[in-house]
Amino acid sequence: MTDWNRFLVVDAEPVEVSGGRDRVVLLGERRLLALPDNGYQLLLAWVAGPRRVVRTPAPIHADQDIVDTFVNSYLVDAGAPPRPRGFAWYVDLPDGVTPAEVWRAVDDGGEHGASVDLRRVRQAMERGLAALYDRA
Repeated sequence: MTDWNRFLVVDAEPVEVSGGRDRVVLLGERRLLALPDNGYQLLLAWVAGPRRVVRTPAPIHADQDIVDTFVNSYLVDAGAPPRPRGFAWYVDLPDGVTPAEVWRAVDDGGEHGASVDLRRVRQAMERGLAALYDRA
């Protein structure tokens, strides 16, 4: 995969199923985990790929240039291209899987406060998502 343009754009408002830090939404028949605009969560979108991720148009915020700098730097350092701005991102939640299970599955086991190896983070995401989606 070489391009964020392969990710489907859905011009619809998602219906919130559960709020809080790990928002779950419905877009049509798809049950999705909302991914905030940060490098770690958008790396998850990149690793999950266009079959399992959709995006919707989202407003650009006043501090978007700062957000873009941090998010895209993280993505590039992890081996993914910079993501396009102006979208909200969502990853499919397999039946019976909770957001907490997703985050546990993709955890790289790093210690809090230790330096981060983004290759290790990406590999943990690849393994975790493969296990979650293969199980579904």
